[in-house]
Amino acid sequence: MQRNNFGEQVPAQAGTGGPPAFLPPGAYYPPQQGGAPQFAPNPFVVASPNSPMATGHRMLPTILELVSSFKRRWVLCLLIGGIIGAVAALGIWMAMPSGKHQAEAMIRLKASTEGGPKQDDNDFVRWLEAHVKDMSKKAFATEVAGLPAIKKLTMLNGADDPGAVIKDLIKVKADTGEHVKITVNGNDGNEIKTLLEAYVNTYVEKAKNNENRNRTELIKDYTKSLEVITKEIDDRKKQLETIITNAGVGNVDVISVSLLERELATAASTKTSQKQAVSDLEGKLEQLKSEMESNKLTPNRKDLEELMATSPALAIKQQAVLSAQAVLADFQERFNKGTPQVIAKEQALAVAKAEYEKAVKDVENLNKAALLQKARETKKIDVDDVERQIVVANNQLKRTEDFVRILAEQRSKAKIAGQQMNLQGDDLDPLKVQRDEIRKKLFELADLERRKETNSRIELVEGAQLYLDYNFKTKLVFAIVFGIMGFSFVSLIISYLEWRNRRVDGVDQVVQELKMRVIGTIPAFPSRAALKNGEASQNQNWRFILNESVNSTRTMLLHTARTQQMQVILVTSAMQGEGKTSLSSQLATSMATAGLRTLILDCDLRNPSMQKLFDIPVSPGCAEILLQEIEIADTIQTTSVPNLWIIPAGQCNHRVIAALAQGHPLEALFNRLRGQFDIIIVDSCPILPVADTLLVAQHVDGVVFSILQDVSQLPKVQDASERLVQLNIPLVGAVVNGIKPDIQAYGYNYVKQLPA
Repeated sequence: MQRNNFGEQVPAQAGTGGPPAFLPPGAYYPPQQGGAPQFAPNPFVVASPNSPMATGHRMLPTILELVSSFKRRWVLCLLIGGIIGAVAALGIWMAMPSGKHQAEAMIRLKASTEGGPKQDDNDFVRWLEAHVKDMSKKAFATEVAGLPAIKKLTMLNGADDPGAVIKDLIKVKADTGEHVKITVNGNDGNEIKTLLEAYVNTYVEKAKNNENRNRTELIKDYTKSLEVITKEIDDRKKQLETIITNAGVGNVDVISVSLLERELATAASTKTSQKQAVSDLEGKLEQLKSEMESNKLTPNRKDLEELMATSPALAIKQQAVLSAQAVLADFQERFNKGTPQVIAKEQALAVAKAEYEKAVKDVENLNKAALLQKARETKKIDVDDVERQIVVANNQLKRTEDFVRILAEQRSKAKIAGQQMNLQGDDLDPLKVQRDEIRKKLFELADLERRKETNSRIELVEGAQLYLDYNFKTKLVFAIVFGIMGFSFVSLIISYLEWRNRRVDGVDQVVQELKMRVIGTIPAFPSRAALKNGEASQNQNWRFILNESVNSTRTMLLHTARTQQMQVILVTSAMQGEGKTSLSSQLATSMATAGLRTLILDCDLRNPSMQKLFDIPVSPGCAEILLQEIEIADTIQTTSVPNLWIIPAGQCNHRVIAALAQGHPLEALFNRLRGQFDIIIVDSCPILPVADTLLVAQHVDGVVFSILQDVSQLPKVQDASERLVQLNIPLVGAVVNGIKPDIQAYGYNYVKQLPA
């Protein structure tokens, strides 16, 4: 029996060439003669790569993992998510249309003019309904659509039939009494107000013009009728005077009867011709009405040509034809006839001409109704004119018939009584009454004409009034919802990307997902500003927690080392910056404080930093030992901590790495050191970037894995641990650094520095 470095009795070695009886688990030993390398069994082997342990490569996170990722990146989520959410909210606010704005206008249609006779109620209702119907017609909407100010409206851009669009937008209805309300709804308040102003102003102006034109025509008709009746009265007077004169000469009875008979024959002839004239006018009227009501009515060619000359769409197609002709002429000059380039441009010209012809047809078809309506209105004017002529002709015929009747009665009286004709002008009384009525009408019309600007039956009571509806409530709700959605989406993406890094966020994750044994935790180091600004008692409490955490880890590690006969412990990590060097120095210091002869061997040859912590030179050290340029004793340096020594890394080069790969120099180094120290802490490189640690780990008794919370990534830690497993290297356990300590959880009476 012999004693190990911990003072315990162990079996002696079985032979000089084989491994010691207390084989450090996972340690590598040179092969015996004709044999293979030997490895001690590893009681700390973690699950194989194909076991359920391999959870570091999952594609979907859990809710708790996303929450943890969000906590780590909440500042970034708040910044980017806030910006995206604000942009989304602003975009929705700008993109969502406002509520339907409304514009209203009011037109008054008077039952009578000022001082004039009031129209019958039924006639007024029919007249009012006729105006409402005229204001709602598509023909009038199309006329308004052709106004320059209306063509510029964006709400009509791209409309195949602007008149139909306007007709659908404008709502006309009789309001109360003599008033008609016109309304229009739309998204753009300025545009609907402009449209309504143009609509009502155009109609009022058009209605007043029609009113003035009708009044002017009536004045002309009445004036003409007055002239005819006046002339007829004068003629009758002259005829009677002639009869009286002739009756005074010779036989009164014979002369009177003869004159009356001649006058009667002339009047009868006039009556016949007037009847024929009335019949002709009635036939003409029937023909005009038939033409106006039939489908044979065709648009006026002149109106169609004027419409085509003002059509923007037709002008565009015509310009396209001219452009195609110019391009074809240019290609005909540059290329020979029949070449593909010329043929292509000829085809393009043919297509442009076909589109122009189609556009001509479309314009004609699109405006056919309006043109037919205009032709029908022209025909209606002709019908009204013929009707007025028929009225005048019937009046003349009636007067002639009355005159014939009077002559017949006078002739009968002359024949029977033989007395002298009564030459008084009583028979002229009906004509005089009719003449007086016409004069009265003319006076009323003249008075209306004189006051037409202020006494029209049609007037605009209220211009276009705009009532805005910006839909604030709905837009605000949608903006808030989309802002929250944008912030949530960005936060989810950032949290998911953070989770894809699979950073370790706690001890439970190391145990449950990596299936690694946790032998200790180290609290997170406060920032320099926190240490500087913090209270002395708080700093002392933190240092106490740090010391106790390291001591607790040391206790777990020493227990395992005694149980498994481990003396050389390697501290490593998956990647750089995960606290392995700090952990190595803290564990070594704690073990030295516990009375163990402790050595720190810095095997992080490529990027050493242990010499900075203990303020010693970097060389000579491990690198020079591997190259056999110096004795081991010359590299061991003392520290300010009792029982703690250190061998720095030395100056690394390619020869050092090659010597490390050979294994024998490093094995000899560890064999020499085992007899001089109780415990050896080896600080090494990270496992994944380089192979140095895997070479060193084959000569140690166990490996402690340093994991830094919120920095170490599960897949990389898993890959690193699997490499150790594949080389049958014992993994003592993991130490999780960067834990956020809860001082209150330790108990106030225990979280305080003890007196010296």
